[in-house]
Amino acid sequence: MKQNLKLRTLIIAIIFGVLFFLINIFSKHETSTLGIIGKSVLAALVFALLYYTLFALLNTPERKFKFGVTIPIAMLLGIILGAIVATIKIGIIVGLVVGIIAGYVWEFIANKSGNGGK
Repeated sequence: MKQNLKLRTLIIAIIFGVLFFLINIFSKHETSTLGIIGKSVLAALVFALLYYTLFALLNTPERKFKFGVTIPIAMLLGIILGAIVATIKIGIIVGLVVGIIAGYVWEFIANKSGNGGK
């Protein structure tokens, strides 16, 4: 499973990086090709890290349920609060982090109580 996930992550990250490069090269906002290549590689690496982390995290149906509930709620609240203070990007990041932490707290509490979160 892990080897399959690593290969899938690599392939999708390469595709994402190439598409990111093509979109930016054809938009003509930046004239430096080296800068666009650097941004594309960085975007592909960040995407690969997030993709691998997400799918390694959601390896059981119970975890899919827990994180599938907490992450969207926290993201929505983060976006709303970010819009109120005019920093939506920071709100998205904070919402994602809070959602992941909330999922782990839910899992920790469920394991402590011994019923598996049901």
